[in-house]
Amino acid sequence: MNRIKQWVDEFATASGENKGLFLPLFGCFFLVLFSYSFIRPVCESLFLSSWGAAKMPHVWIISAAATALVVWVYNKFVGSTRPHRLYAVSNIIAVVFFLLFYVYFSAKNRGFSLTAFIVKDIYVVILIEQLWSFCDATFSEKRAKTLYGFLAGGCSIGGIVASVLTAKLAPVLGSNNLLFVGCGALLAGVSLFGYANRKGAAALIQSQKERRAPAEGEGRSKDAERTSERTAEEKKTIWGGLDVVLKSKYLILICLMLMLSQFVTALIGLQFNQVLEVQVTQLDMRTAYLATFYGATNGVSLLLQFVVSAPMLHFLGLMLSLILVPVIMGVGACAFFLVPTMTVLFATRVSNKSLTYSVFRSAKEILYIPLSFIEKYKGKAVIDMFVYRFAKGGIGAIVIGLQAVMAVTPFKINVMVVGLTLVWILIVPFLIHEYQKREPVGSSG
Repeated sequence: MNRIKQWVDEFATASGENKGLFLPLFGCFFLVLFSYSFIRPVCESLFLSSWGAAKMPHVWIISAAATALVVWVYNKFVGSTRPHRLYAVSNIIAVVFFLLFYVYFSAKNRGFSLTAFIVKDIYVVILIEQLWSFCDATFSEKRAKTLYGFLAGGCSIGGIVASVLTAKLAPVLGSNNLLFVGCGALLAGVSLFGYANRKGAAALIQSQKERRAPAEGEGRSKDAERTSERTAEEKKTIWGGLDVVLKSKYLILICLMLMLSQFVTALIGLQFNQVLEVQVTQLDMRTAYLATFYGATNGVSLLLQFVVSAPMLHFLGLMLSLILVPVIMGVGACAFFLVPTMTVLFATRVSNKSLTYSVFRSAKEILYIPLSFIEKYKGKAVIDMFVYRFAKGGIGAIVIGLQAVMAVTPFKINVMVVGLTLVWILIVPFLIHEYQKREPVGSSG
């Protein structure tokens, strides 16, 4: 009981110290997932009607290539563009695209449905990663452990509200008209992030100064020399930071863990969509069903974020938090062997998504806090944007290869899920060992 009171007191202190940042950032996370929860079911439902679940592995490969290009362009601007401007441009580009999608949606353009399916995943990754990068640069590790679970909760609340509305409105208004609501939420988020950026400017500048400042007593010539070296190092990065990742054992281990998580998530999603395509054939009803599913996912995520995530990170540490997801995925896969029903598959996917959005997400972000400036702003973008999609494209290529020689059934996918979760669990202790060897770089919070 005393530990719970201690944690509650620390949350009150942390949120009070950072109230100029915490509440607007919470609102930004809310609006991104609010928009995504309107746009995602529309895009997925139309894709299944136009192409079918069997084509999803092909799309994963295309998405990996598209994400690589987007990350390369993004990292060209991330070092020289102010956070709120970059965030505004990212949102506006997404809004323009989905308004164009609305025009082609009415004509049921098959090619545009494929493009929209890819873009809806890329835009949400870019926006969420910009928000987390801003948080990582402004909150200290201690404050992050207390507040990150609640910030992630903003995503879940936004998703829940939008999912409930989508499930009710899709059969009435039609799927395409829901895109306007999602676009409106994106534009509202631009203003809110601008406010957060103004409030957090002092903390962000101080954080950057601490990373760049020379040791006390060194002269201006030494300062200039270090600044020049840092600028040269940034310019040397290829593919917007890929070499930064490859030079670090710690970042490579993070990559491996995230790739395995994406392998498992993609395969479970493929199982789910194989069954959904057969059982729910009408477009608007499928949109409503998907909205209900994502609403349930966000509901469980919210419970985990507010009740489990922050106390677990605070009292039990990163090891258990990072291992929890693959353990539960493995249990769900084993349950499907014993009881191969849609109910088990539904529960496994809800668990996978909700844990990824809550406990796993908060724990993963803490792994980035000890990074250097370049690792945090360039290497992190490569990992969280490109590696995620590259992993999905890789597993897509494997599935396509298997489809050429045999039927890829839910049972066979399950065998792959069990094997991958075991490898995932084994990697976590090595990652935590590397994390503990790094001294956290102080940041304001």
